[in-house]
Formats: sequence, C-alpha cells, structure tokens
Amino acid sequence: MITTVEMKALDRNAHYYGVSPRTLMEEAGRQVAEKIDREPKKNIAVVAGKGNNGGDGFVAARYLKQAGHEVEVLLVGRSKDIKKGPARENWLLLKDKGIKTTETDKKEFFRGLEINSDIIIDALLGIGIEGSVREPAKSAVETINKSKAKVISIDAPSGINPDTGEGDGVEADKTITFHAPKKGLPDAEVVDIGIPKKATTHAGPGDLLFLRKRDKKSHKGENGRLLVIGGGEYTGAPALAALAALRTGADLTTIITKKQIKNTVASYSPNLIVRGAKDYGKININPDKYDAMLIGPGVGEKHQKEIHKYIKKINKPVILDADGIKAIENPENLGNKIITPHSGEYRELFKEKPTKRNIEEKAGQYNCTILKKGPTDIITNGDKTKENTSGGPEMTVGGTGDVLAGILGAILSQNPEKPYRSAVAAAFINGKTGEITAEEKGDGLLPTDIIQNIPKTLKKYR
Repeated sequence: MITTVEMKALDRNAHYYGVSPRTLMEEAGRQVAEKIDREPKKNIAVVAGKGNNGGDGFVAARYLKQAGHEVEVLLVGRSKDIKKGPARENWLLLKDKGIKTTETDKKEFFRGLEINSDIIIDALLGIGIEGSVREPAKSAVETINKSKAKVISIDAPSGINPDTGEGDGVEADKTITFHAPKKGLPDAEVVDIGIPKKATTHAGPGDLLFLRKRDKKSHKGENGRLLVIGGGEYTGAPALAALAALRTGADLTTIITKKQIKNTVASYSPNLIVRGAKDYGKININPDKYDAMLIGPGVGEKHQKEIHKYIKKINKPVILDADGIKAIENPENLGNKIITPHSGEYRELFKEKPTKRNIEEKAGQYNCTILKKGPTDIITNGDKTKENTSGGPEMTVGGTGDVLAGILGAILSQNPEKPYRSAVAAAFINGKTGEITAEEKGDGLLPTDIIQNIPKTLKKYR
C-alpha cells in the first residue's frame, strides 16, 4: 500500500522517465470506463472538479459515450478556471464528442437538485484534497450521497482521506484507484495506468516531495542547522560541504576544523562560520544546537582515531563521509547514521563487494542508510532501495563528493526524521546539478561551479 505523497511522487517521476501526465490521464479514464462498460448500457452522470481527477472523469465520459452510454458531465467550477494541460484538453474534447456539459460554481445550484442517472462517477477531488471539503464541492458531495444511483469514485471518494479513510465525503459503492492500494481505501479496485518501473525504482523529482517545505513565517535557524566536522590534510573539503549546504537551503552551517587551519578554511568564503578544535575527540560544543551533523570531509588519515572517539559520543542525525567512514572501527557503530562510501570505502569497511544485494543487507543489518556513490548510486536503508543515475562523467573531479555530502547535510538538517528520503533526494539533486553544470563548463567543471548551480536545480524540480 502507498500513501498520497508516494503516489504524487510516482506521478512526477513517471513524467521524468517519459510517461506524460496526458498519457496517464488517458489511461486512467480509459480504465475507469472499461470497468463501467461491463454493465448494460446506462445513463451516466460524471460529477467532476477542475483538477486532474476531473480530467480522469472527462476521459472516462468520452470512452463511455463512444461505447453507447448516455453521458452527461457536471463541472463543479468554471471551465475557464481549468488549468492549461491535459484536464483542459480533455474538457474541450467533450463538446467535440457531443457530450452534454453543465458547469456551476454556486452551492445554490445543488439546492433541491436530484441526479436521476443510473450511475454517478465521482471525479471531484480524488486524492488531492487537504482538509475538509469546501463549497461548492461540499454541496455536490451531499447531492451525490442523496442520489439513488450507483456511485463510482475515481482514485478516492471525494472528501475521504486516502491515507486514513477518514472524512465527510462521497459514500461510494465502488472506488477504482490507480497503480497500488491506498492505506485508507482497502476495498478499492486497483488498475494499472502505465506508471513505468523506473518511477518506483529510481530517484527522480518526485522524491523531493517528501521533504519539508520552508515555512513562510519561519525564523533564522528553523530551516536547518548543520554542523560540519572536517579538515586536516585537506582544507577545502569542509568549506565545499558547508557552502553546498548553504546553497541547498540550510539556515546555519558551522564548521569545526583543526585549530591550525581554522583561518585557512574561513578564508574560502565570508559565508562560513568556522571554529577551531585542538582534538576532534574532545570537541567542546553542544550538539543539541544542531539538527544534523556531517563528519569526515578532508579529515585525513592522521585524525581518524580522534573522529572515531567523537562519533561514539553523539546521538544525533549524522552523515559520515570520506574519512568519517574510514574512522569507523566496527560497523556495529553505524546505527541510525548515513554513510556515503564509494566502492573502495565500502570494500574497506565491510570486506565485501558493493553489489546491490550486499549493500541492502548491510544497511538492514546495521540499521543505517547507505548512499553508495558511483556511475549509478545505490541508496538503501535495508527496507527500501532506489538507484540514481543523474550526473555524468564530468563529475569525477575531486571535491564533488564533498558537495554531495553538503547537499545531504542540508536536507537532513531540515528532515532529521527522514534519513533515507534525504539521501535519495540529495543524490538526485547533486547529479542533476552536475548535469546542468557540465552543459555550461564541459569537462572543466569545478565543485564550486556545481555549488553555484544548486539553486537552479531546486527551482526546476522542487
């Protein structure tokens, strides 16, 4: 069973992987009509809204008319308000097919109205509703429920929350839902509308829907506070990670680095907050001031034992990258953490090949999330797995792993309860930003070029 958000994510990913909303709507409406057409010829009323659920209803009306049924469509709203896209296109086709249409945005229209059809198709709201049903849809729902007609709802009975089954909505005799069962609709009939397999197995723009949206009334620090611990042999790595986190939308990013290189790290950008530490194992800072932590970029082999001591002390959402992974002496210490190994780091930690099956088993065994980097990223928590193919060969340049770690750090700081979802989204964002940057810079792209383009990716896909 899937949730509403999961279904919306699949729709977006389907479009990304080549199946358009127009194609999905056509197949959804055709499938509904096919189920209804098994009955003798009927008088059918389609009560539709202005959105995609209404569009499904328009398509069903067209197919049912073609099959010989008497069909009428009642639009709850005004046709001029149907947004440009497949729903509008299918509305315009109704008149071409000689289907009678009526439209109203007044609740008074439904006062005393009786729908005397044999079948009512409920295509008002579907799974898109949030909160209670508002007028005039509320009056339309009441009119449907008073009718003696058989009521068939498309995707979900209008007004009923498909995740919980709760709500004051259409009392459907039958519900035809799409792709997979919904948690709150156990009795609904499921039909396949052609969502491609990649929409479920691979990362895509739909995976960004699981992330928390920035509240317009929020204050500084309420949209992610990330602590980056790194730097030693490599001074640029923690700076790249922190800058990537800021460009991804973290409100506050603080770097703790070795005292002797603090000024060097700070010199890379005035946007960085940098503090020095003599010993990574004895960092004197309150971790509760941060929503998430990123440990490892640029630390170097020399300081791995210090890092290991610190990792054992903390109980926060943590990402281990680069030398943070190498600092782990026992995989048993990975519980509730995210690690971002490339193939070599994976082999060194787990003493095995990084096959998909092995990675899934290790994530489940040690209760962690693994983002295994490569031409195809593998992201898993042992229970759920996705692959990510965004990105390209131009991203083999040093420092892009630090950028990915920073993107992930920002997302995790905003969604600390969603390590797996954060990792999937970060892999996709990082790869797509690399693609955008490669178009501009070619083989000579730099990690800093990718960082500057992160907002372009977020604007396009979020």
